[in-house]
Amino acid sequence: MSAFPSFYLVEFELDVEGNKIPDPLWGYRLTERSLEARREYRRCLVKGREPMRELPDSLRARLPYQQPPRWQYGLAFTYEQLMDCVARFNIPLIEVSPDEQHLRLCDAILKVNKLLTAACKMVIHITVPIDEENSWMVGLYDNYNWWSEQLVEEEGEEVVDIIRRALNIDLPLQWYYDSRQP
Repeated sequence: MSAFPSFYLVEFELDVEGNKIPDPLWGYRLTERSLEARREYRRCLVKGREPMRELPDSLRARLPYQQPPRWQYGLAFTYEQLMDCVARFNIPLIEVSPDEQHLRLCDAILKVNKLLTAACKMVIHITVPIDEENSWMVGLYDNYNWWSEQLVEEEGEEVVDIIRRALNIDLPLQWYYDSRQP
């Protein structure tokens, strides 16, 4: 049996009448037990794949036969930071029921991605990192295209500054294991 849980407990807080309590971020308010199960799931997922400031040369794909796991370099952020950006920039989102809150979050990701792409004057990619605290990241490049996609220092600083201000990110740029692989 694997030490890695294949899923985690999802339960919602109920009001005195037994109804789920609405939550603007998750649709319904999660119980503390459910939040802890989510944190434990993410801790297991990250173990051995922790974000790093510098990527070792062994993980940089330099030759066609080298196929290290994919790592994304960029700025990670939370659902809360995403929705704060939406509110500060008055970005209209689709109205959905609490049961369909995932559609509203998808709409937020698409619209914030469009906002950042316009502000940075370059194509921005929002992706999903393997990280304990953050659910999203703006990936600037990865360990397969770093040599061709890395911005010159001045442009890079400007782009990073725009992204940091828009999403209120105070974390450093890091390498995150890419969730799109096994």
